[in-house]
Amino acid sequence: MEMDLKLSVDEILEKGCGYFHEFKFQQDELQQIICFIEEQWLNRIKQKSKEHWQQFSEIGIKRYHELAHLLDHGSTWAKEARMLPKNIVAKIRSMSLIKKIEAEYGSIIIVDEEKIGYEEIDWRLVRPNQPGDVGPFHADSWFLELGHGVAPPENMKAIKVWVALCCEPSLNGLKVVPNSQKKKWRYHGEFRHSFIKPKIDEDEDGLPSILLNTQPGDAVLFHERLLHAGALNRGRYTRVSMEFMIFVKK
Repeated sequence: MEMDLKLSVDEILEKGCGYFHEFKFQQDELQQIICFIEEQWLNRIKQKSKEHWQQFSEIGIKRYHELAHLLDHGSTWAKEARMLPKNIVAKIRSMSLIKKIEAEYGSIIIVDEEKIGYEEIDWRLVRPNQPGDVGPFHADSWFLELGHGVAPPENMKAIKVWVALCCEPSLNGLKVVPNSQKKKWRYHGEFRHSFIKPKIDEDEDGLPSILLNTQPGDAVLFHERLLHAGALNRGRYTRVSMEFMIFVKK
């Protein structure tokens, strides 16, 4: 009798490389999500730049960087401006990706990290060749250790979900350090963007990181202690991604 050597998602996250990227949204779901985000993106631009929003509307979110100089990028896209509204989160909750995750783990909680009153899903913009649009390598567990975020209930644990929406494979996306969830890494907290954030005390250039080959719609589930970072965007278009933290049963 042959043994089934296929590892579960949880075994891969805990004992394997620390990340899993075989789940994805269906193409029609992907297009819906991009439409939801593009609508929120344009509404925000209308608030900040009434004289220019039509120009942004004409080029679309993937070409946002071509007109980004017309806005104060940092203040326009603070995290609170990139949180999806409750009704959109509910729609994403009913899509195939969540069903796949719950088939592995049972019922999940999408974490309200910023205490907005409902399950929180955020999106990000990364412009081409803008190092300031991506942060240093870090583990998500460090934020909680520094006093920011929400601890899971006693019988649950945290997993991060990152989704590529508008991306150019091999030119932008998510970098990870395989197996790094198994080791303790040095870091300290520093005040950035209104609260204490972690800064790694390791040589980032010396980390054995890889850029994941993600297609639009691909999801990456990873351990809360896995080292990861957004990659510098070397593509032609603005990278758009989505992310959320989940609590799953241990």
